[in-house]
Amino acid sequence: MLSLFIAALLLIILYIGISWFLSSQILSPESSMALSQAKIQTDWGTSYEEMINLLPKPIDFTTNSFDGIPLKGKYFASEATPKCVIIAAHGWTGTWAEMLKYVPALADCQCDLVLYDHRAHGLSGKAYPTGGINESKDVLAITEWVQKTKGFEDHKIGWLGSSWGAAAVLKAGETGKNVGFIIVDAPFQDWHAAIFERAERDYGAWTKLISMSIMEMVNWRTGVDYRAASPLQATKEIKVPILLIHSKMDTATNSSQSVNISKNLNAKSVFHHLIWGGDHTLDVVLHKEKFKTLINDFLRTVDVQFLRENNP
Repeated sequence: MLSLFIAALLLIILYIGISWFLSSQILSPESSMALSQAKIQTDWGTSYEEMINLLPKPIDFTTNSFDGIPLKGKYFASEATPKCVIIAAHGWTGTWAEMLKYVPALADCQCDLVLYDHRAHGLSGKAYPTGGINESKDVLAITEWVQKTKGFEDHKIGWLGSSWGAAAVLKAGETGKNVGFIIVDAPFQDWHAAIFERAERDYGAWTKLISMSIMEMVNWRTGVDYRAASPLQATKEIKVPILLIHSKMDTATNSSQSVNISKNLNAKSVFHHLIWGGDHTLDVVLHKEKFKTLINDFLRTVDVQFLRENNP
């Protein structure tokens, strides 16, 4: 009887230990400028220096989010009078520098550009990531800073998100902030799907058996409910135009997640399910001109919609 009790106790300890270990993988992104620069070199076939030289010299800034976490970023002012400002949110384990890949696609927009590090990433404050829950509030904090310091009206604000950042800006859109437009590349539909699609691929199907305990551990450690990290549900509440992009060849986040999100898009929005051959968020690197055309066509539609709504 004692041996059975000890065996059961050891199994419980092992179960908790595995859940803690895997929750730590979820909550501990490895992010640095050095890693981003290496990724730019290997995945994009160019250098950080070449990409940053496409932009004017930035202004460094720091602003605090709702919970006091410092968010660090760079403000790139357009050399011409800006038509808008685009606030760009990077992907998991990335830094602001990895959003430089969108610069060629935005070349015709005549907009200021804001790049920043998510909480728990790069030089921003250390905190647990929350699948877009607190990150969406960070997007709003950056937006508030931009509007206070630069004076842009809501309709002249654009949000651009890649992967994890795409989930954050969609979640931010749920708040009803009436920005001009949202562009998202390869979002996940919810935090659970994002994690366990990859976990099954990396560790095996057995991870699904303990997924609930892992996520409850995440809840306990972060103080949030992971179920609220759902761009799929958030999109239902968004009234502004959305450009949703996802490659069918994405091996990191299955494009079926964006297919599901697309069913909740408003009538002003469009979904492009790309068959160009790029992996996760890489079509913008591999097919610069075609990607730029998608963005330019979308923004022209946004301009027409804005004029129609404000000049009935």
